[in-house]
Amino acid sequence: MPQTREMHSRILGPSTGIWRSRFEANYELPAAKSMEELEHEYKSRAIILSRRMDFRGRKTNLKEQAWLEVIHTMLVESLTIPIQPSGPKTYNRLREVMSQSNFLSRPKKQRSCEFTCAIQLSLTSLALHREVSEPCSRYDYELAIAYSFGSEANGPYITHNNLDLIKLLHIRSFWQRHLLEPEEMSFYLTFKDLAEDHKPKMRKGYGATESELSSSWIGYYSCLHPMPQTRTQLNKNPGQTCADIASHLIDILSLDLQTTGDEFWPVECNNFIPMSEDPDIHRVFFQGSQGYYGQTSDLNPVFGFKEDISFPYGGIPGWARICFAIIATGQDINSSDWVHGYEAILLPGGRIMMGRWLDLKEPSGRGPFIFWDVEVPFYL
Repeated sequence: MPQTREMHSRILGPSTGIWRSRFEANYELPAAKSMEELEHEYKSRAIILSRRMDFRGRKTNLKEQAWLEVIHTMLVESLTIPIQPSGPKTYNRLREVMSQSNFLSRPKKQRSCEFTCAIQLSLTSLALHREVSEPCSRYDYELAIAYSFGSEANGPYITHNNLDLIKLLHIRSFWQRHLLEPEEMSFYLTFKDLAEDHKPKMRKGYGATESELSSSWIGYYSCLHPMPQTRTQLNKNPGQTCADIASHLIDILSLDLQTTGDEFWPVECNNFIPMSEDPDIHRVFFQGSQGYYGQTSDLNPVFGFKEDISFPYGGIPGWARICFAIIATGQDINSSDWVHGYEAILLPGGRIMMGRWLDLKEPSGRGPFIFWDVEVPFYL
């Protein structure tokens, strides 16, 4: 027995480097981790990720919590460790695990916490990938929250100091339902027909500058015309979007954006979507145009700004607030027939934004929207 233990120690002991090799074969290698830490992490992941988790319960149990903590560690590694040309090992493992779990298609819990919501939101690219996740149920989100029904039109919808992740998860779940579920007859067909490299991604590819705002985006907005007068009427409305009406088909929007040194955000927009008053905040301004996917004509002017959020919600870094306005072609903000303001969270990784659009001249016009960039195709 002593000889067996000695042989085991020589082969599998921390000093041999075998655990580093095993870890590096499956995951990106975190900096400054000892052999003992890599051994513990590798074994923990092997045991915990082999379990089949079922998130149908209304509360998170201890086994699910342990699973989520491992997923969280892998998610942060996927977002922060430099990507090698060989590809994203940790992310590919995350994708494999999520395809074997119903976690992303069961976003709503009785007591959703910041930790769980942050993981759900950061994995939105996988939640919107039909080979990984399923569409969630209409019961997994509240339509009134997705449409910000009854909320004030002025003031920040996305806050820096008290970011409402649950509200954002309702919006994500709305899109997860309507982009992936053919029975909704809304956005499914146009989303399904997109090329794979134009589907949502989580992080920019090897060699990309992740802190910079991407220039090419596509996505959707949703609306209801007429908007129901009461919350009860809204919840009883069989259609959750005008996109399920043939006469009001909503095409895929496109955005072409370029950062600029001009700090342009007029008071007419700031009254509804105010810039942060923090003097130390990092902010960049941009201008561009809005069109339709696959078309190069009928472009509308776009202008706005992006603000970095310093707090790592859910222990995940990289959140940002992005706000912009779209006005009718060839008109300025004062003479334009319509001005639509968009305010969103830019998720960690910098490739997906989602939030609320608002008609700045008639604030009863409002709804959820989602955009994702189509540059540097990398993560599926």
